[in-house]
Amino acid sequence: MIVGILALPGSALASGFTAHLFLSTHQPKVGIQPVKVTATRGRQKLSGTVNYQFFLGTTMVSHKPGHSFRNGSFRDTLKWPAEAVGHTITLRVVVKTRYGTDNLNWWIRVRA
Repeated sequence: MIVGILALPGSALASGFTAHLFLSTHQPKVGIQPVKVTATRGRQKLSGTVNYQFFLGTTMVSHKPGHSFRNGSFRDTLKWPAEAVGHTITLRVVVKTRYGTDNLNWWIRVRA
């Protein structure tokens, strides 16, 4: 069951489309965490790409290359390593469609 939803940043409202990020928790355990992203423009389900950026503070420490999605929905899993335990990481999901780009941020603190 998905219990988290990310509020839209101001850029989402100006971009011409709406993107949502769904994760089950801000405090996942080491291992795999499902992630879902949706992108719509009104009732239109969009296609585009998603990539990930990982930040400690303002420094990008890692990234995961883009994946394409269709029909307004993207599903993936993220693998949290033991090295991330105890650190507060900002996960930035960059959603690109023909209507623009949105950055969706979600803080993560990995547990053992």
